[in-house]
Amino acid sequence: MTQADRFKTLPDNARIQGMGNIFKYHDRKTWDIGVRFKNTTRKSLKLSQLPYLSRQVVLNQTVSAIPPGYPIEFTLPARALWQTALVGESELVKFKLGDEQSQICFKFSYDDKTIFLPQLELARALFFTNNYLANAALVSNALDFEFDVDYSPEQDDEEFPLDIVINALPTTQCPKILFENEGFKHQLAWILLNRDIKNSFNSIYQYFSQELVTTPKYQHWTFRFEPPELEGVKVVARGWKSSDASTWFINRIELLNGLFFPDIADIGFSHPRTIGRKSGSESGKGGTYPQLPTQREIDEDSDGSEDNESALIFCDATQRIYNRVPRTRKVYAKTKKGSGSKENEDKPNPLPPEVSTEDPNSRGDTPRAAVDGLDDQTDNTHLYLNKFDSFFKMLEILEKEYGFNQSKPIVRKLPEVGRSKSHMMENGSARCMAIVKVEYQNEGYFLLEVDTSDGRASIATKVISARALALKGKLRDFIVEIERGLLSNQFCWPKRYFDELVGEGNHKGISHQKSKNEGKLSDEEMNRWAVRFISVLTHLFN
Repeated sequence: MTQADRFKTLPDNARIQGMGNIFKYHDRKTWDIGVRFKNTTRKSLKLSQLPYLSRQVVLNQTVSAIPPGYPIEFTLPARALWQTALVGESELVKFKLGDEQSQICFKFSYDDKTIFLPQLELARALFFTNNYLANAALVSNALDFEFDVDYSPEQDDEEFPLDIVINALPTTQCPKILFENEGFKHQLAWILLNRDIKNSFNSIYQYFSQELVTTPKYQHWTFRFEPPELEGVKVVARGWKSSDASTWFINRIELLNGLFFPDIADIGFSHPRTIGRKSGSESGKGGTYPQLPTQREIDEDSDGSEDNESALIFCDATQRIYNRVPRTRKVYAKTKKGSGSKENEDKPNPLPPEVSTEDPNSRGDTPRAAVDGLDDQTDNTHLYLNKFDSFFKMLEILEKEYGFNQSKPIVRKLPEVGRSKSHMMENGSARCMAIVKVEYQNEGYFLLEVDTSDGRASIATKVISARALALKGKLRDFIVEIERGLLSNQFCWPKRYFDELVGEGNHKGISHQKSKNEGKLSDEEMNRWAVRFISVLTHLFN
């Protein structure tokens, strides 16, 4: 596990030993949470920093380290079989300071094991994957006031009709940069569109408002909530175990597999600070900070500034897999006339050395950061197969007319690389690459086809000699580097990399067929594309 960003006042390798109550002093606006460390006297962090906080996690790591504890995998039983217990009842947590022993757990049985799962840790894995949702949980009906779900949206794309549009309202505290993250969009829709999940999220505030204790100096609350129905969800975690392994205490959840997502095919997302231009470019609030490099410092005690859009920082991500997820795309809140020239667009300010995880307010002077602590591993690439219709139809002509044989295509969503946005289509949906292996005249070739249907760039189909590649290994061994080279090379195939991998004469780019009608190829144009494809293969590789 590695952490890219550092906490300003914590020492190196600060290991969390205990978690305590949520509290706030009367003269402060923001909520804190008790956190005890092995090698510092600091006793709390901000509630907004919950995405980072699990027992035994090491903050400010100087080397990659697996936290203490043992790996465990289990399947969650029906909610009716869960009991409530305290941390101290497990007798596995030796740390006694603060409120650690009185924190609330779920307790249930699995495969002859008794498992103690801290309620805050489950809520972190389900909901608190970013600082926005951590803060929103303590605000009454925050999501209802900040988002509107349109179940009958106007349609503006014949190829991508939307079932639902989720609109962030002008009052929202949700950073626009989170709307660039497909995993966050899945999570937000999962909460808003599933009543059981939303009720579970809202129960946090209900318990908070009912059980909050007020003293002369501060208010405090022991976290608890009503979990959603998670029967059958598989959990990968780390924790402590008894000597006979019959009792387990979970320190950190690393993966939730099998979360239920409603059967909705296509969802649009609109944010009030996203403005569309006719050319497809985008503008927003001035003075934005793009994705931060590693080793930025988090000022644990600062408030967020209202003057800037949020920067993006990362923590150790919790993985999740849904049973299904929708296609998503951006819906522009406004359309701004103009040529799309970038000369009048607001340019980013220099990157700040320090950031705040707090929501912006009038007294904040530190640029706000949006924490990304979610790794959505759900495979939904099949939803994007139709983006390659023309390419696949051309291959069908090669099969029928020229004796091509082709394998079943593989579709991959391109990864995010650095500050490049090329991994996303202009509408905010995932940009994908199709991989097909073909055989022609006893020779094998790999074809790499990138979806450029948004017109952002024109990238030729990359053809690689399978025979030459086999001398180095399998394509799967190199595909990550190929994708990285593509996205970090001004959205072009990395020629030097291919030259070194298979030799200069064993790879070639074949340009797409131009069409008289934008976005559509006639039968005649499709045939010309196929003929040109055959010609290149014949002259290049034979």
